Amino acid sequence: MNSQNPSCPSAAPLLLTKLYPAHAEGAPLLERAALLERLLDASEQRLIVLSAPAGFGKSTVLSQLRRRLQVQGARVAWLSCDESDSEPARFLQYLVAAVAAACPGFGSSAAALLQGEISWPLEAVIDALLDDLKELPETLYLMLDDFHHIRHPSLGQGARYLIERLPKQVRLVVSTRYQPRFLEEPPSLGAWAFWLKAEDLRLTRAETAAYLRRIKGLALEESELNQLHTRTEGWITALHLASLALPRQRDRTAFLAGLSGTERNIADYLAEDVVASLPEAVQLFLDQTSVLDEFNAELCNALTGRQDGRDMLRRLQAEQLFVIALDEQGQWFRYHHLFADFLQGRLARRGDPVHLLHAAARWCENHDLADKSIKYALRARDYAFAAELLERQGARLIAGNRVYGILAILKDIPPLVITEQPVFQIFYAWQLAFEQKFAESEALIEEVSARLTQGRGTGIHFGLIELLAAAQVLKALVLLYQDKLDACLKVASHWLALVPKNQPVFRASLACVQAAAFALLGEFGEAAKAIAVARENLRQCESEYLHVMASLIEALICKEYGELERGRSLAEAARARVEQVFGRRSRVGGPLGLAYADLLYEQDRHAAILAELPLATTWRDVATPVELISRGKLVMARARFFAGAGEQGLEELDEWLSGLQGPGYERVFAIAMGCKVQFLLWLRRPNEAQRIYLQLERHLAVLPIERYGDAHTALALSQARLALSEQWVERAQASLEACLAKQGADHQRDRRLHLSLLLSVAYWSKGHGEKAFALLQATLEEAWQCGYRRLFQDDALWLLPLWNAWSRAEPKRAAVWQGVAEMLREQCRRLAIDPESLEENQGVSHREREILRLVAAGLSNRDIAEAVHLSEATIKWHLHNLFSRLGVRSRTQAVLKGKSLGLLSEA
Repeated sequence: MNSQNPSCPSAAPLLLTKLYPAHAEGAPLLERAALLERLLDASEQRLIVLSAPAGFGKSTVLSQLRRRLQVQGARVAWLSCDESDSEPARFLQYLVAAVAAACPGFGSSAAALLQGEISWPLEAVIDALLDDLKELPETLYLMLDDFHHIRHPSLGQGARYLIERLPKQVRLVVSTRYQPRFLEEPPSLGAWAFWLKAEDLRLTRAETAAYLRRIKGLALEESELNQLHTRTEGWITALHLASLALPRQRDRTAFLAGLSGTERNIADYLAEDVVASLPEAVQLFLDQTSVLDEFNAELCNALTGRQDGRDMLRRLQAEQLFVIALDEQGQWFRYHHLFADFLQGRLARRGDPVHLLHAAARWCENHDLADKSIKYALRARDYAFAAELLERQGARLIAGNRVYGILAILKDIPPLVITEQPVFQIFYAWQLAFEQKFAESEALIEEVSARLTQGRGTGIHFGLIELLAAAQVLKALVLLYQDKLDACLKVASHWLALVPKNQPVFRASLACVQAAAFALLGEFGEAAKAIAVARENLRQCESEYLHVMASLIEALICKEYGELERGRSLAEAARARVEQVFGRRSRVGGPLGLAYADLLYEQDRHAAILAELPLATTWRDVATPVELISRGKLVMARARFFAGAGEQGLEELDEWLSGLQGPGYERVFAIAMGCKVQFLLWLRRPNEAQRIYLQLERHLAVLPIERYGDAHTALALSQARLALSEQWVERAQASLEACLAKQGADHQRDRRLHLSLLLSVAYWSKGHGEKAFALLQATLEEAWQCGYRRLFQDDALWLLPLWNAWSRAEPKRAAVWQGVAEMLREQCRRLAIDPESLEENQGVSHREREILRLVAAGLSNRDIAEAVHLSEATIKWHLHNLFSRLGVRSRTQAVLKGKSLGLLSEA
């Protein structure tokens, strides 16, 4: 760093506008509150760097940080860097002027060197600047916006020299498009720096919504917001440009669905602000590799015919040209979706990219990336090659759950081509199943199976035989998803007997389907045997996906056995495996996450997984049965409800129930309805709860208890909760005892525990205290040891009065469970119910509650007598007793007290 700094007395005057942010005043800006908090927390760092591609809002964030710091009383100097100011003397002049604008009188030492006749070394001028900075009496933030424009070779080392020697009261804040070399070159300055990158600057979903609604004044549907946020990937300039085009669109949905980098405003921006200044070689590399969904250096070389792929990728990363790393090692990358669209548009204008897609397909085939190879071959319209690959590799792809990308492309293949290739028909049947077109999928499976087994069409060989077996696995899955469990077991058992032992993947697949069907039928012993067969076959083959599915089914079985800890351990081990093999956000992890959440909820450990569930519950395909989706939906609704947002939880549950009409949903509909009865009783709306219970009763009247045992248990629990709330104690006891008598198997422990807790309440309400306390203690001990926690809290409304009675009757025994009592009280408080008031309504009979409701409706004693078929004198006697119990003197006071105690609905 020994370059000379010529004196510049005749230099052009400084532009004072560069000493202030361009949008310090004017149009409203999106407040990046969370980002600003992170920056303020790091404000003691010597260096703060914001580096991201063009249009990520770096300057806006920097100007907002400037304003926040100034409000706090800090001095902030600003310089908007310009390429014309890259010459060292000119840049340092601006630097001195920027500080002087914030600190009047600053810069006498540095200015003297810069304005003199002698050419001083750059190091000497920086030393003079540092001397001036040391004289500052208070903290100064020096902000350099668009620092990437400063390109003079000597200023790289000059910047490092300045940063290393900055006085302790000076903080340097820089925004740049490129990754600053002085941060990465040894010795590292990382210890002094706080660095925000593109992933930090991306807008969140909430910020996208705020920008469009508040700043742009656009009222978009939630689905439209989601679509726009997904396509722009948090790139604010793309969001801004799309918002300019949106008001002109007649069909907004079609515009958003087709939004790409070729949209005029976005393409113009990328062409002028990003690509135009790049060397021709870099532009050509970008165009040629834009056809790739993911790429590494070797794959890029295969397409470009050169050997500079690694260097090019390093350059793209350094210049932050919308390239996103896909692994921690920095081997695999992809382009931002809109940037890739833009580049593909440029490439199409050069000519047909088929030769590039061919090269990608061949390279991927040679590197054991069969799914990617098939996708590129299909996009190149080389159907013969794609069919050949699918015949050879299709079974492995299915076993590894790597078919989603291929299925998406199959939809665009001409129907005639699909008809000509049996392998395309088999995969198209999978696509139909994922779209829930089950009848069409079954018909196509039968057609292609008949075609292959009868020897028609192209010659059949081993690969197609494997796929024929895979088609039968699909058929069994389709039947399972539709809750046609007997037919599913028939297909699975038939083909399990036919498939030879040297085909462990298919045998394991069929055994997993068998296990799931048995579990849904409540035959958990048979389900466990089927899982053992699956595990035995998986020891002979490699299929991480099937290992995960087997663990999922085992975890569900553990839940029924009440083995929550074992189920959780299985699910956690499988989730770790999914993340390692398939990635954190893989669809493979979705179904597993739903089963895991169900287990965690019972243990009251579900808070951490709630964020995963909205995405996992949207994947409604044959690989994610509605049974699992329902578990996730109920966990979300219960978590929201019992956290204190009662009405929102009920609304979420109702939204789920509205989509559960028709065949195939009988079981999940019943369980969700049982949950709704419980919610309504907590919300003190017994009349609605009674109506929902009657709907549930009618729904289950035609469903055999042998097949729908869990649904009938939900009915018994609903009836008991309603009866206990209405003081129909005999009815509650009879319902619970009848249901409990049918739950003697080991795998019915989960149901037994739920039933036993409420039965202990019924015994106590009936006056059998000793019997109730004994059952309560036994159930508490067993459930607690199994890991249950929500079991108690979700029924706190009924359990707390019993526990209070137990603590008075047997204080020593009850004292051991004082922690549970506190959990019950806290749950009541969350839902705005006074725990101390619960016992007050225990002595109010069902008849008295009925009369109180009629009083609340405004009926006279005579009208009430006619309504309930009693004498007017009897009504007066009931009211006298009721007033005495409630401690009131008038009908109005009785109604108000009844509402406060939950005897009357607030609605």
